[in-house]
Amino acid sequence: MLRALLIDDEEIALDVLEILLREIGGVEVVGKFGKVFEAVDQAESLKPDLIFLDIEMPGMNGLAAGELLSGRCPEAEIVFVTAYHQYALEAFDKNAIGYLLKPVAKDRLRKTIERYETLRKKAARRAAAPLDQAELRASDQPPQSVSPHKLNLKAMGSLELYDGEGRLVTWRTRKTKELFAYLWNHGGEPVYRYHILDHLWPEVDSERAKALFHTTLYNVRNMLRAEGFADMVAFGDERYWMHTDRVSSDIERLDVLMRRGNLEDADELLALYRGDYLDTEHYDWANSRRGELRAMYVRHLDRLAEEADGSGPVLGRLLWKLLELDPYRSGVYERLLRHLLEVGDAASIRKLEGWKRQLDGELADGSYTG
Repeated sequence: MLRALLIDDEEIALDVLEILLREIGGVEVVGKFGKVFEAVDQAESLKPDLIFLDIEMPGMNGLAAGELLSGRCPEAEIVFVTAYHQYALEAFDKNAIGYLLKPVAKDRLRKTIERYETLRKKAARRAAAPLDQAELRASDQPPQSVSPHKLNLKAMGSLELYDGEGRLVTWRTRKTKELFAYLWNHGGEPVYRYHILDHLWPEVDSERAKALFHTTLYNVRNMLRAEGFADMVAFGDERYWMHTDRVSSDIERLDVLMRRGNLEDADELLALYRGDYLDTEHYDWANSRRGELRAMYVRHLDRLAEEADGSGPVLGRLLWKLLELDPYRSGVYERLLRHLLEVGDAASIRKLEGWKRQLDGELADGSYTG
């Protein structure tokens, strides 16, 4: 039997929802509240599985209240109830568990409960999965080798998040994806809400930005809860942070390889750099780290290329990558041409000469952007 908590300032709305839940069956209403603060105070002791929360509440916006309730009851699923389409459309897609539109339809309510049951079973399976030995060596292994108790993130080039079984995680909205990336980018450091609003909704007025933030944060937490990480995003002292130790990433692996500095790791190092950091996502807030990572990576490739001088094919691959990332780095073109002449690779020499002519042409007509 599921335990449900109902919060709405309209008594008739509470009664109707309770009747519908009783008709559907399998749900016990453990509390009904017309005031948000009373519900927040008692929620933890009531131990609800589902919290039905009206968005338009006096005293505190339901979206903000949802944040507090998530902190008190991290295992509970919050279902927002609203009479206004814009809240739903801004926050969730049509099949989401996250909202019900008033007047609440019995079929939609039933589907919401069924979806919750599915998510709960999925989370239980993940929690019961056996520990993988790779988890013990995650700091020195590729992201693909980590345990099923971690999410795997690719942030070089495009942002891709995979669950512990290697399945690509989908995002309800683009902003859900960006907020996840933003919190992860801070590496577990707390961030004030106003910083998040400035970076993710810079052109939106304050009140609307706050509402969008709370609904987007709910989406992030809901997605993580479905993957078995209910408390991964935390809140305290007016700041938010992510427990990033539950995510393995290609950035981590790059850092391990660059610190190790072994020529034997060159091919893996080259494969990991699928593009600049979050490049295809076009997040302005990532520009600084993007430039730092690129510069650090280029310097490391240059050192490896010096070490690999005369070491055969790996030298060519390192120099091609250097040329791609920093065409005007001193001596790279000449070193690559010399290497190709030494190994007698006529096809690659023609390719290099064509690349040089194209670059010179772009410089001459001003179309080169770097």
